[in-house]
Amino acid sequence: MKIQSILTVVILFSSFQAWSQPEAHPNIVLLLVDDSGLMDFGSFGGEARTPNIDQLAQQGMMFTNFHASPVCSPSRAMLITGTDSHLTGVANLPEMLPSGYENEPGYGGVLNNRVQTIATRLKEIGYNTYVAGKWHLGHDENTLPPARGFDRSFILGASGADNYEAKGYLPMKPTAQWYADGKKIDLPEDFYSSKDYIEQTIGFHELEQNKQAPFFSFISFQAIHAPIQAPKRFVEPYLNVYKEGWDVLRQKRFKKAKEMGIIPASAEINSMFPQFKKWDELAQKEKDSYATDMAVTAGMLEAMDYYVGQYIQYLKEKGLYDNTVFVVTSDNGPDGGDFKGSMVMQKWQEKHGYHTDIKRAGEKGYFGSIGPEFALALASPFSFFKYYTGEGGVRTPLIISGKNIPNGKQTNSFCFITDLVPTLLEIVGKEPRSNKLYAPITGKSLLPHIQDLSTPVYNENEGVGLEVANSSAYYQGDFKIVKNNIPLGDNKWHLYNLKNDPGETKDLAKANPEKFKELRNAYDEYAKSVGVIEMEEGYSAEGEVGRKSAIKVLSDNAIYILGVFVFIIAIIWFWRKRRNFS
Repeated sequence: MKIQSILTVVILFSSFQAWSQPEAHPNIVLLLVDDSGLMDFGSFGGEARTPNIDQLAQQGMMFTNFHASPVCSPSRAMLITGTDSHLTGVANLPEMLPSGYENEPGYGGVLNNRVQTIATRLKEIGYNTYVAGKWHLGHDENTLPPARGFDRSFILGASGADNYEAKGYLPMKPTAQWYADGKKIDLPEDFYSSKDYIEQTIGFHELEQNKQAPFFSFISFQAIHAPIQAPKRFVEPYLNVYKEGWDVLRQKRFKKAKEMGIIPASAEINSMFPQFKKWDELAQKEKDSYATDMAVTAGMLEAMDYYVGQYIQYLKEKGLYDNTVFVVTSDNGPDGGDFKGSMVMQKWQEKHGYHTDIKRAGEKGYFGSIGPEFALALASPFSFFKYYTGEGGVRTPLIISGKNIPNGKQTNSFCFITDLVPTLLEIVGKEPRSNKLYAPITGKSLLPHIQDLSTPVYNENEGVGLEVANSSAYYQGDFKIVKNNIPLGDNKWHLYNLKNDPGETKDLAKANPEKFKELRNAYDEYAKSVGVIEMEEGYSAEGEVGRKSAIKVLSDNAIYILGVFVFIIAIIWFWRKRRNFS
C-alpha cells in the first residue's frame, strides 16, 4: 500500500512537472519571393511546378487577399518590423527617389533606429536568428543584418543582381556586393542565388553552438527578380507553355481565379493598356524571345522551390520540422520593367557580359525579362503590376503553415504585410506590440483569424493606408480608393468595391460620393500621421530609374562622348575653313 502511494505521488508529480513546463517556442522560417504575383505558385493556380511550397499550402493556410507595397524595400521594411514603411525610414526605394528627398524624415532608404526587427525581438527570448538572400535595407555598420538582430547573415546588399556572378543588372547599379556577417565577400565559382541561400542557411544550423535554442530563418530569394535566370534543366519543361502569348495567359489565370474562389464568378477583368504591344502583331523572333523568358521565369520559380525542398528535408532529418512555422510570401507584384526596348540598355548589357540568346536561355550571362505585357498577364485577374497600387501590384501570395496552423484552409479576408510581425510574435507568446521608445507596430495579428475564420482581421471601420512613389491606396471594409501614378496611371483617385470588383473595373467615386469622401479623408489622416511626402509633378518611379541609369551611362562614357563631340567640331571647322579657302 505504501509502495502504491509512493508511485501515485511520483506519477502526479511527473504529470505536474510536464504540465507546468512551458512548451518549446516554435522555430520560424520566413521565405520571401521577389516580384511574384498572387497566382504564380502551383497551389495558387500558376504554371510553375512548386511541389514543396504547394505542400506547405496544403498543410497550412492560403491567404488570397494579402497585400504588400508595390516595390521591394518598403515591403521588406514592413515585413520584418510590422511598422508602416514611412516610419521605418524606407518610404521609397533609393533608386527611385529624386535628389533632395533623401534627407526628409522617413525617406532615407535604409532602416532607421526608430524600429526593431522581428529578429531583435525574437533574440529577447533566446532565438538563434539567420538571414540569407536579398537585403536591400542598408549596407553600413548600422543597417546590415548584424546590427538589426541577426546572428548570422549572407546577403545581397543591392536591389537586385545577377544570379550567377557578382555584378549588377542596371546601368545605375553596375556592381553588386554580398556580405557575410557584415563583411564584404566574394562569391564562390558555382554560385547560383537560390542554391547558395539555402546552403548558407543550412550551414548556419550546422555551425550553431546552441542547437537546442529555437531559430528564426529569413530566406529572401532573388527569384524571380530581373535578370531572370535559371539552370537549363529547370527551364526546358516550360519552353512551349507560353507560346500563345500574354492575352491567352491572362484569360487562363482569370478563369482559374474564379474556379479557385479567389474572385467571384461575376468579376470582370480590365482590358490591356492601349499602349501595350499586341501579341499577334509581333514578329516571330519577338514572340520566341518573350515566350522563352516566361519559360525561364517559371523555371526560376521551380528552381527556388527545389532548393526550398532541400531545406525542408534537412529540417526533417534533424527533427526540427514538426516544431516549425513556415511563412511564404512575395514583396510585390510582377515586374513590368521593359529591359528589351531600350537600345541603351541593350548596349549596356552587352558591355557587361550579358546576352539574350534564347538558345542559352537562363544560363550564366543570360538577361531575361518578361516586359509589361506579360507582367500584367501574371498579375491577372487584377489590374496593374509592380510600381503601382492597383491590386496586381500589391496583392501577393501568403502561406502560413506548420505547428498549430490549421490544414488545408483558404481565406479571402483582407490583410497587410505589417500583420506578419505581430502574428509571429503572438505565435511565440510575445506581446505583439513594439518596445517602448520605438515606433508603433501598425499591423494586426492574424492569429485570431487563423484560429477562427469567421473572425475578420480588420473590422469594417478599420482602415489601412499605403503609399510609395506617388501611388497610393486606402482599404476599409470592402472598399478601396487608389491613385496610380504615371505613366500607366492617371494620378487621380478612384473608388472600387473589391468584394464585387477585384479587377477594379468600375469606378464608384461619382456613384458613391459619401464613401469616396470618407476614404479620402481617412487616407489624408493616414498620410499626415506617417509623414507621406508627395513627389513633384511629372515624377514617375520608372522614369526616375531610367533617368539615373541614363546619367550613369553618360558619365561612364563621358570621355568617348567628348571625343566624338570634339571630332564633329573639328570636322565642321575644317569644312568651313576649306569652304572659305575655296
